[in-house]
Amino acid sequence: MPEQIRFEEFSTLISCIHNTIQKIKTRYTMQLGLKGVHVFWIYLLGTHPEGLSASELAAAGNSNRSLVSREINELFDKGFVFTRSESGKRRYGWKLMLTEKGQELAEVIAAVVTDIQHTVSRNIPEPELISFYRTLETLAKGFEELEKNSSIPAAISQWQNR
Repeated sequence: MPEQIRFEEFSTLISCIHNTIQKIKTRYTMQLGLKGVHVFWIYLLGTHPEGLSASELAAAGNSNRSLVSREINELFDKGFVFTRSESGKRRYGWKLMLTEKGQELAEVIAAVVTDIQHTVSRNIPEPELISFYRTLETLAKGFEELEKNSSIPAAISQWQNR
């Protein structure tokens, strides 16, 4: 497959998958009365019963720490998360954990996520899925590395200097 066609196909497919996932997330999160990021954090906290700090939650969710700081209070206010503290004040680095209500919601979210994964991948043999995710992870790391370390490509530089 020529490189240009591969680029077009890759970009179109990734964009399609991303946009469709966003639409699905919006539909389900609206039914829960939460934002997509809240649902994902509850899911993550459900997989870490020992809790996660705001920094760990941000890293695990591929978001930034300031987003967690701005948005986490809604989960406290709705009774989904708590921290253990003697003073009653939340501090940087304390572990965020799910309340019983949060754990119940995390189980619902996990069931929905599992159902979605099974539905969209039902016709793909398990060895192919394993290979796909391994390849996708390699591509993601490659793009992250490129984004961090890239300079202006020669073709753009030549075009600018014409």
